[in-house]
Amino acid sequence: MIETAYKVMLWCGIAFLSVSILFCLLRGILGPNFTDRVISVNLISSKTIIMIAILSFLLEESGLVDIAMVYALISFVAVVVLSKCYLRPHHPNPANIGRPVSEEDAGDD
Repeated sequence: MIETAYKVMLWCGIAFLSVSILFCLLRGILGPNFTDRVISVNLISSKTIIMIAILSFLLEESGLVDIAMVYALISFVAVVVLSKCYLRPHHPNPANIGRPVSEEDAGDD
């Protein structure tokens, strides 16, 4: 009886996560800023990882946990690459990224 309640609760959690992924997708499409889109991609990937972990518990497949871990690494790298690609062209001088600003470079503000 308890196992059935747990399974129903977990399936309801998967359904809730699916609906919230749709809302995040909508936010990513309609988002006016790049940051809205990156955050929605990050949220979608996080919720997908949680769904894969729940499915691994429900289906009793331990291999799905490995898939969730690999998916987490790929989504992290994807967000970092998206941010780098977006920020690179908008920086005033890409050669100076990461270089400390000296007093001569600072100028009078």
